[in-house]
Amino acid sequence: MFYLTKNLTLSIIFLLSISSFYTPTAFSQDQPQDLTIGILYDAQVYKESKFIDILEKEVPAVMGSSYNVTFPDKYQLSSEWDDDRAHEQFKLLQTDKEVDVVICLGVLGSTIAIQNKNLTKPTILWGVIDPKGQGVPLTEEGTTGIHNLNFILTSSSLKTDIITFHDAIKYEKIAVLFDDYIHHLYSPAKPLDRIVKDIGVEYTAFGVKQDIDSLLAQIDTTYDAVYASFMFKLSDEKKKELFEALAERGLYVFTAEGEEGVKNGALAGLKTEDKFDIISRRIALNIEAIFYENTNAKDLPVRVDYEEKIVLNAAVAGQLSYLPKWNVIFNAEWIDAVPEESELLSLENVLDEAIAENMNYKASQFGTLSGDELRKVANSALMPTISASMAGTWIDQPTADRAFGTRAERQLLGTLELQQVIYSEKVFVNARVQKYLQQSREAGNEQVMLDVVYQVSIAYFNLLYAKTQIQITERYLESTKRNLEIAQLRENVGYSGNSDVYRWQSNLAQSEQQVIDANLQERQQMLVLNSLLNRDMSSPIFVKDVELTDGIYAGLASEGMANLVKDPISLLIISDYVVDRAVLQRPVVQQYAAQMLAIQRQQSSDSRNRFIPEVALQGSYNRFLARGGSGTESITIPGGATGLDPLDQNWNISIVASIPLFSGFQKNRNYQKTKYDKLQLEAQQQQINLDVEKEVRSALYELASTSTNITNSREAMEAAQKNFEIVRDNYSKGRVSIIELIDAQNNAFESEQNAANAVYQFLQSSMKIQRAVGTFSLLQTDEEREQTTEDINELLQKLDR
Repeated sequence: MFYLTKNLTLSIIFLLSISSFYTPTAFSQDQPQDLTIGILYDAQVYKESKFIDILEKEVPAVMGSSYNVTFPDKYQLSSEWDDDRAHEQFKLLQTDKEVDVVICLGVLGSTIAIQNKNLTKPTILWGVIDPKGQGVPLTEEGTTGIHNLNFILTSSSLKTDIITFHDAIKYEKIAVLFDDYIHHLYSPAKPLDRIVKDIGVEYTAFGVKQDIDSLLAQIDTTYDAVYASFMFKLSDEKKKELFEALAERGLYVFTAEGEEGVKNGALAGLKTEDKFDIISRRIALNIEAIFYENTNAKDLPVRVDYEEKIVLNAAVAGQLSYLPKWNVIFNAEWIDAVPEESELLSLENVLDEAIAENMNYKASQFGTLSGDELRKVANSALMPTISASMAGTWIDQPTADRAFGTRAERQLLGTLELQQVIYSEKVFVNARVQKYLQQSREAGNEQVMLDVVYQVSIAYFNLLYAKTQIQITERYLESTKRNLEIAQLRENVGYSGNSDVYRWQSNLAQSEQQVIDANLQERQQMLVLNSLLNRDMSSPIFVKDVELTDGIYAGLASEGMANLVKDPISLLIISDYVVDRAVLQRPVVQQYAAQMLAIQRQQSSDSRNRFIPEVALQGSYNRFLARGGSGTESITIPGGATGLDPLDQNWNISIVASIPLFSGFQKNRNYQKTKYDKLQLEAQQQQINLDVEKEVRSALYELASTSTNITNSREAMEAAQKNFEIVRDNYSKGRVSIIELIDAQNNAFESEQNAANAVYQFLQSSMKIQRAVGTFSLLQTDEEREQTTEDINELLQKLDR
């Protein structure tokens, strides 16, 4: 009997187990189940958010092929902030049998869901401002504990915003703005009272309607700052108008709308790059837990943490003269800080401005103009000299009586004199010497201009390099943050202890300091460039990056002169060519050549001046303009029939030749001095030629080095970055230690710096060789550039032979 019963039982179990493969449940594993999601929006603006597009893709992706996830339009309901309508729509979603999950987006829908005591289906909320104040005190596990209820509580909250804003501004009285419907639906006083008590400030909450004028009338200058929560009913134009008016009153505005609010004119906000992705993923995972793991929504965690970054409006910060802390300045994202294309300065723009505004070059130009006046003064000695004079005399009567009419008692005499150099070695040589000296001054002025162009170009490249360093250090900072997250995950799974976490936290602090240092270095380079351009030292400069193929490097980029120094023979040929050009056109060489002409002319003059006289033409014309008293009457010559009237005018003209017979050996001494001056200048000329040749050849060696270093350093960077990714992946899997990852990251960081440095070193080398030659391609005419190209092509042909 027992045996039969046992066999019957086993048979029944076997049959049941076989039949289970043919039950509707088993069959449904091959046919996906329908999962309908209904959403209650507070307003259409929620529905139009890109978050919905992300959510509609994320949930089906997480649920997989076992569920046919849909978001039917008839269950996408918007209350438009109408309380009665929202209650009706929420009831519809809760009672409709086709809806499997209800999502409420907004404060109104979330508040209605919380107030509902009997949720018939899983309900997920995103719009809870203050869980405790809204009647959802969280459990110790961070869940709601309410049947079928879960909500999203992000790290971005009213408390976070208010405290972050206070840390940045240190306000004492703040106006807090809420959408009017939120202000009446849920009083924000409770959470605000707790928040402001902790930081010790005063506040007033305002409901925002369409009429912003009445709102502005209530926010007077006793307030230091304004916190603007989400104001969905206001258009972007209205928000801009509101924020602009508050800024004009000197009020700092923090917006809960993050980057969008800052773009509308708020001073600051918080931003998360992938906020919508994180929230949608959490909602999708919660739905997965509910339907795959049969977890009640009340037992799902509500907290969602993500990293936020402060966003600042550069224009508003300038208007308010707001200067945040260094770490805020350099770690924040700035809106309106990126200049327009027209504001970006190219190297050509900077050089043009430097030539027009640089004070050293202006001083040199004025000195050259002053020297040219000396040349004109020397030439003026070759021109005739005409002078006019007038003399009035009054002598005693007896003397006038005995002067026989040649001198009146009172007389006024006008004189006109003429002098003209016919021959004067001193005058002639001075005119010629001043001409040569002016040529020397002009060459010196040209050298100053070349020095300014070189200094400005180097400052420009240094600023570009500093900007690149900011980008590199920021990437290094983000990489360190990522490694810290990996270390925290390793600690959670038992791959490592907390020492790795501490090490990465230490590296994170160092990385943040590197970002600060890089930004300060950029500001220092701005000071250098501002000084060279004679600009306001505090004004920012936005520079445009350059490419190695830019026309400004004609004949010097990778396809030009750099290509000619790729081997020793090529380097030798191009060096001789460039040295020959430099000796001919380098301004400092031309400066010494002009001085040599001047001293040679002076020497020949000193030699002849000892034997050649000076010849000049002199003449004068005198006229008595007035006479009075004794001596003005006619003179009667004894025995003469008539008297003679005094002469009213007379003139004379003469040629004078003079030669000093003895001047204390002065001429001989001058001759000897000029001789030694010439010998000194000859030595200086030889040395300057050597210096120019040395500078040219050294610049070419540097160009050869930097041109090859670009390729090598770039290859090293790519290899180091690949190695870093491999080591990081192995570190995340527990295969390598933190020391290996730190070494790999540091190597990748240094190799990227080296690669960037190689580019800018090449650019600096290209400008150095142009300065050494004595001309910059940017300052050349098209014909001169074409001639340079032809010369280089000829060199290339020689090398090919």
